Amino acid sequence: MAEFSYEILAAALIIFFLLMLSAEYLWLYLLSKRNEESDMQKYEIYSKIHSMIEAFLYSPTETSRETELSSLFDYIGDDAAKKDEAAVQFIQLMKRADDIPAEKLKLLGKLYEMLDPVEFYSKQLAKGNLYKKSYAVRRLADFNASEKIPDIKNLLSDRHNNVVYNAAMALSELGDEDAVVFFAQKCESNRYYSHRILLELLQAYTGDRIGLTKRLYNECNDYIKATCIKAYTHDCIEELSEIYADGVSAKDNNLKIACVKALAQLGKPEYEQKMIIALNDKNWIVRLAAVSGLERIHSQTSLEALVKATQDDEWWVRNAAAKAIVNIDFQLIYVEKVLSGYDKYAADAVKSALYKQINMNGGKLR
Repeated sequence: MAEFSYEILAAALIIFFLLMLSAEYLWLYLLSKRNEESDMQKYEIYSKIHSMIEAFLYSPTETSRETELSSLFDYIGDDAAKKDEAAVQFIQLMKRADDIPAEKLKLLGKLYEMLDPVEFYSKQLAKGNLYKKSYAVRRLADFNASEKIPDIKNLLSDRHNNVVYNAAMALSELGDEDAVVFFAQKCESNRYYSHRILLELLQAYTGDRIGLTKRLYNECNDYIKATCIKAYTHDCIEELSEIYADGVSAKDNNLKIACVKALAQLGKPEYEQKMIIALNDKNWIVRLAAVSGLERIHSQTSLEALVKATQDDEWWVRNAAAKAIVNIDFQLIYVEKVLSGYDKYAADAVKSALYKQINMNGGKLR
């Protein structure tokens, strides 16, 4: 009897799990079908609005343009999804404004007036849920709605991290320095906002980057300072060279690396000694960045320091120093000095750099 009961229980469990799997499969199928229908609907809206805007812009007469514009707004009606799609397509057109003839730009101005996107997204900002608010602030930034900065700033204290992030990004794009500093200081204590997010925020900033960097350097911790310097390293901002030079002797390794890399990117001869000091740092990444700076300066003193760097304990530093010497020692004086020296590892590094350059130049050294 007991054995029979176990068999029934096992069979019941199998049937139960099969029903569960069937229900899950059916749910996934229905979800997939709904998403497919939603995507098709979105594509239909996109295509329809795209063709109607094109028809408006390229209609031959004023009467036909008026007709096409009227048809477009009859189609949009009070549908928020359609109005958003029209606004997004308008943004895309304006991003290539330099390639659009003046008469078409004038027509786009008329389209903008009728769309009134700032008012549309402002209403979403006031009444929408957290997702709509997050979306609306980014669109307001796209339309350069600086008059909405106070409203967007209110969201920086929202309890939802996603809303705060999007508000900060919008304010950065609108060039609001106070907002960027405020958000950066939030990042000091809230690591939900990652290093990548902070970099994205700083790179989106449209205001005075020199003033922002100086302010962050004075008001924030080493983590924020280093991130800010990394964000603008490739901008080669010479006005920040004193900050970079000061950071070469920073106690925080992350900040020191950022400052040496930024100073190296500038390649200013007056900071050659700073690069040589960095070339003797305990951190090999600092030494590697210094090699890059000395290569850009390419003086006799720099070459002598690079020759010494080919003896570095770290392979990456030796290799970079060897490449730098081969790239800037046109008379091969220092190349020969390394090759004829007693340091086998240094000589091997220079030989490798030479062979690579010869291969790249089709059998020629230069």
